[in-house]
Amino acid sequence: NDNALDSKLQQTQSISSFSGAPSFFTKTQLQALPKEKLLQLAQAYVDNPTLEQLADDFIFRGPVIGPLNKQDFAATRRGVTGSNGIAEAFPDLEPNAFGFTADDPVEPNRVWYFQRSRGTFTGIFDHPVVGRIEPTGAEYVAPPEARSVIFNDDGLVRYQSVGYVTDRFTGDTTGGRGAVFGLYAVMGQPLDDTVGSFWTSLLQKVATWLPEGTVPQSYSKPEQLPSWWKDPRMGAEK
Repeated sequence: NDNALDSKLQQTQSISSFSGAPSFFTKTQLQALPKEKLLQLAQAYVDNPTLEQLADDFIFRGPVIGPLNKQDFAATRRGVTGSNGIAEAFPDLEPNAFGFTADDPVEPNRVWYFQRSRGTFTGIFDHPVVGRIEPTGAEYVAPPEARSVIFNDDGLVRYQSVGYVTDRFTGDTTGGRGAVFGLYAVMGQPLDDTVGSFWTSLLQKVATWLPEGTVPQSYSKPEQLPSWWKDPRMGAEK
């Protein structure tokens, strides 16, 4: 009824007024997609992610990578998944996604889930910086990590978060690293994925001075981010 809707709107405005409120929280999410539809969309995206599933104002963010807009995300993904990329290096890679939930009480269009990825380094990998890495047969056992996707009202992915390790004491082979940092570690190229790392932040800034396409971007230029993204922190900045 109208009273219930007014009450919900007041709650939304109250939440949005907090400085710590998610920058992507919008009143349009009062018209959230049905939970069953959200779960179906999320499962389809995780099983077979394509650029066509992303909204034009899409943002990708991990603990130290991002924010990346749609164009830069596509370019960065090509840098690690192209010819002799991750798929060839780990042909048996399984994300093992589970625990999908659309019960977020603050962001109704957000689906959370976990991954416990597994694979074996049995193919060559053309590293964007150090060059070709020969396979070692090393086992990739990732720690459990939390991920999420936010959908707009058209069912397109507006935001994706990855790489948030939930338990680094489960017997992994990545040094507790999640996402692509874990894969690099297994290939003998460990990178510091610590939020606030001085050296990681410095390397990311240096990379922005290199000719475009030299190395995968860690984040997009602020002026090229969609207007809804308000957080000023870039890459590994704390």
